[in-house]
Amino acid sequence: AAAAAAPVDVVPAAMATENGSSLSVAIQGCDFLEQHGIPAKLQHLLKEISDKKPKDPLQYLAEGLLSAAPVPAASGPPQSPFPHDLKRRAEISARAKRAATVELSSEGTMCCKGERRFPVARHDTALVLIDMQTDFLEPTGRVGQHYSETSCRAGMEGCRRLLAAARRVGLTIAHSRSHRYGADVRDDLVGTSDEGYELHPDLRARPGEIVVDKWTFGAFASTPLEEELRARGVERILLCGVLTNVCVFATASQAVDRFFRVCLIEDACAAFQSEWHDMALRLINEPQAKKGHNAQFGLYFGEISTCDEVERCFGELAPLARNQEVWKKRKVTNGAVEAQISLKAAMPHSCTLPLQHTALVMIDLQKDFLDPKGFGACLGNDVTPCTAILPACEAILTAWRKCGGTVVHTLEAHLPDLSDCPEAKHTGPRAPPAGKRIGEVLSPEMGRILVRNEPGNGLMPGLQAVEGEKVVHKPGKGAFYNTDLHDYLQGRDITHLIFTGVTTEVCVQTSMREANDRGYECVLLEDCTASYFPSFKDGTLQQVRAQGGIVGWTVVSTELLAALPLQK
Repeated sequence: AAAAAAPVDVVPAAMATENGSSLSVAIQGCDFLEQHGIPAKLQHLLKEISDKKPKDPLQYLAEGLLSAAPVPAASGPPQSPFPHDLKRRAEISARAKRAATVELSSEGTMCCKGERRFPVARHDTALVLIDMQTDFLEPTGRVGQHYSETSCRAGMEGCRRLLAAARRVGLTIAHSRSHRYGADVRDDLVGTSDEGYELHPDLRARPGEIVVDKWTFGAFASTPLEEELRARGVERILLCGVLTNVCVFATASQAVDRFFRVCLIEDACAAFQSEWHDMALRLINEPQAKKGHNAQFGLYFGEISTCDEVERCFGELAPLARNQEVWKKRKVTNGAVEAQISLKAAMPHSCTLPLQHTALVMIDLQKDFLDPKGFGACLGNDVTPCTAILPACEAILTAWRKCGGTVVHTLEAHLPDLSDCPEAKHTGPRAPPAGKRIGEVLSPEMGRILVRNEPGNGLMPGLQAVEGEKVVHKPGKGAFYNTDLHDYLQGRDITHLIFTGVTTEVCVQTSMREANDRGYECVLLEDCTASYFPSFKDGTLQQVRAQGGIVGWTVVSTELLAALPLQK
């Protein structure tokens, strides 16, 4: 325990006020406060309060102290009041500089409006189709019924042609589905088999293609689309879909703000009125072609080309074996892409994992639960058993990255407005006491409890995610509930999961059982998971491997390290 600090006493010190009475304040027992002139400033402010008698004396005092604080000299760009913005600012700044200085490789060049060009390469170009849903395209749809005599279907054939060309050469393909219908946000349609909400039967996504569900007009603002594209190395986007003047336009704007280069394919887009379509094309393209903005292609706000040009450009290229290409970039060589991990000492019996189809899942290795000043500790838990696993977790993460494996990090994290936090969890009879509840400020060092991007909601040192790794903000105990994790894993053909993290009996076990119910084969690393209560961990390990492995296997991390191909 820290030694007790010397008491700080407030004792009288006479000071005359306007009515002749004596006002007294002095501070003894703390040289630090004296050195910074705090007693003198307090005395001056208290005299002002006595003389002026403001309506809210405490607010007057607080504002006076704030105005007395020294203003630091400005250095660099203006600082955001939100600490998490600083990292984002640095990332965007780096991308902006890269866009201005780095010339992307090219396998072909599409001719674009205004005698401009759009270079493309299969490995970093994606086709993004916006909202090609039955509800918009068919006269029986929820929206289409109000525009049955319009040209909204005009882009469908173009989208079919683009999909065929993109699939043939192995482009990354992404689809968005909108559950925003005008002013209505139809959350009830997401995750259902509703035929109107689903992509049109002629334009359905295939396994491995990205599908995002959005409630904003643009496809980036409310979805993990940027993360999905970055993970696949995408730098350039061919954009099509409906409606040209609404969701396509918004997506183009959001894409260039993220420094993706955009080319809109005009005959694969449509609007409810042809003049709206034409006007949107002008607004997207004409600024790009004006003097002063024409040095960089596809960034202000996009080039305009046609389906004929896409087919011509990709027509002579051989199909790209995209999965193997991505795997090679991840350094999975060692003889064969389909490397196998044999865990002979696993319990209840040996198992084999296909490296290419296996992901390492790091559950909730965050300061909230592991820092001695975090949320878990403030509830009276001893974090020592949990922090003891960190070296083993770091060793596994480092080795897995060297093998090029897929990595997923989860954080138990709620939106700042707590709209995803059930009342029972927040203030119900089982919730922590006031002062220690979700969303409340635990301390200046930790910030708000279990809230996204707060200091305590960060991953522990040595275990932070790097670019290309998936970070899942989960509002519940399980990693699959109310997240896009399943879609993310399916998009990468992941069939096997290796689990680490805390706490074993709560979030780790819940996530593992959720995965098991979704058909994933699961392994739990015994020395990379922990509980505040060691007996709870032991009981969970026994449950996982009971009855022939009813939930999965367990094994120590050293066995996995020895089995990894690049570790031999």
